[in-house]
Amino acid sequence: MAKLTDTQLIVLSKAGARDDGIAMMPEGLNKAAAAKVGASLVSRKLMREVRSKPDMPVWREDAEGRGTSLVITREGRDAIGIEDSQSDSSTEATTVKEWSRGVGQQRSPRDRSTTVDEPRSGSKQALIIKMLSRKSGATLEALVEATGWLPHTTRAALTGLRKRGYTVLLKRQDGKPSIYRIASAHDRAAA
Repeated sequence: MAKLTDTQLIVLSKAGARDDGIAMMPEGLNKAAAAKVGASLVSRKLMREVRSKPDMPVWREDAEGRGTSLVITREGRDAIGIEDSQSDSSTEATTVKEWSRGVGQQRSPRDRSTTVDEPRSGSKQALIIKMLSRKSGATLEALVEATGWLPHTTRAALTGLRKRGYTVLLKRQDGKPSIYRIASAHDRAAA
């Protein structure tokens, strides 16, 4: 697959970090550029178009004023190394139904279970978890180097881990890079 542009990576990362997988228009992107980015992602099958429902983010409008939203696909998640949270049989109709019922809405911390979703073995996300599970943790630079992702994509993956139920700790150091680490059972018990 050809390399993705920074804008394409940003759109995919933000959509992948959302529970509903719907793309949001990056700030400062004009309509013509958004149309070009969206068409490219759809043609590569990294995103698919769905008719926008009320309260859904609209990517573009057709000549009649009907809104169209972009939803990340399994291939799109694979392209940025984020596990697909829905099953293989998911369809755009299911996504739209879930959105209208509010399933894709952000849950409060009280509603989240204490279990975590384990990533597929051998995936980049599994590599990140392995690196963050070490007692010493890992810097953002080390994670970027290990995965080959851009820094903003790596940060989006860290956000995705938090949404999956992992407790990602950040230790800031004066004059040194910050250290990211997944909290151990001992850390969670001390909190």
